[in-house]
Amino acid sequence: MRAERVTAVATGLLVALVPPLALRSDSPATAPGASAPAHRAAPTPPEVSADGRLPSDTRLSPGFLAQLADEPPPPVDAPPPNPGRLGIPGVVLAAYERASGTLARTRPRCGVHWSALAGIGKVESDHARSGRVDRAGRTTTPILGPRLTGSPGVAAIPDTDGGSLDGDPVWDRAAGPMQFIPATWRRYGTDGNGDRTADPHNVFDAAGAAGRLLCAGGGDLRDRAQLAGAVFRYNHSEAYVRAVLAWADAYARGAVPTPGDVAVAPDRAAVLALTAAAAPPPPAAPPAPAPTAPPLGPAPAPQRSAPAPQRPAPAPAPAPRPPGPTSQPPPPQPPPPPPPTSTAPPPTSSTPPPSSSPPPTSEPTPTSNPEPAP
Repeated sequence: MRAERVTAVATGLLVALVPPLALRSDSPATAPGASAPAHRAAPTPPEVSADGRLPSDTRLSPGFLAQLADEPPPPVDAPPPNPGRLGIPGVVLAAYERASGTLARTRPRCGVHWSALAGIGKVESDHARSGRVDRAGRTTTPILGPRLTGSPGVAAIPDTDGGSLDGDPVWDRAAGPMQFIPATWRRYGTDGNGDRTADPHNVFDAAGAAGRLLCAGGGDLRDRAQLAGAVFRYNHSEAYVRAVLAWADAYARGAVPTPGDVAVAPDRAAVLALTAAAAPPPPAAPPAPAPTAPPLGPAPAPQRSAPAPQRPAPAPAPAPRPPGPTSQPPPPQPPPPPPPTSTAPPPTSSTPPPSSSPPPTSEPTPTSNPEPAP
């Protein structure tokens, strides 16, 4: 009898303790008849890149690492190159610089330079499709990667965000100018422009998240090999790392802020100073043409051309016209008979054909070698 009472008490204790223990388990409790959460964040395999692509390489080759060890780091913040050689849209460049400055305060040992973020932004989206962002840094149209359906080269990741980030309620997709899948964004997403919203479609937020991902592995990214390893964690492809570092090295030597397709660079003293230093000098004004000197000798005699039919000239003015050809001579007429007072014959030297003007009433002036009258 006593044993039965002990057994009943033990059974009662177990019945009373099982529900609290079940509620304290790691799995979420679901009420009977209730449906499970519609979008449950599935764990992303560690080998999947930030944009959902499958790895092309398992590690960086020893030859590439040896090459990085032998290469000197590029000069940082050198004078900008020739204008137009390497341009970055002004708003996007400001986002890279702000993210690097923020990480310099919060993660000083990381040492990520803005040029590394610019290299990633160039390869991932060509700087938000050549700067198609508004003044706040948000892309004017979504930049989305392929649907992660498990097709060649990409992972199979069913929807984990209800389409809130990538607009796809069925499959996940990489979103934004730095191409983050929802799972990666939940881990590294940040508010980069102080609007209290972490948005992968905002270039300030996306650049800050990319910097956090690069710094997550620890180490000093001022070292070339460690920077390469950090970029390899972003995308497991040696070709990708080579491309990013090549662009980063070029941008580290200087970049020119350019207007984007939609927005222009914000009014920042650094950007304006960089623009002024990179702007070419204004072209010199062309020299004024030198005045032409008048001819020193007598003007050549005008060439008489065949008269063209003209309308009858108006009646001459009362004042006598000087002898000589006019600019528009009328049709030639037979010369009038010589005046009766003139007895001397005209000189035999060649004279121009008679003009329409009446000859002078005095005798013509003899030439330099007149012939004697007979």
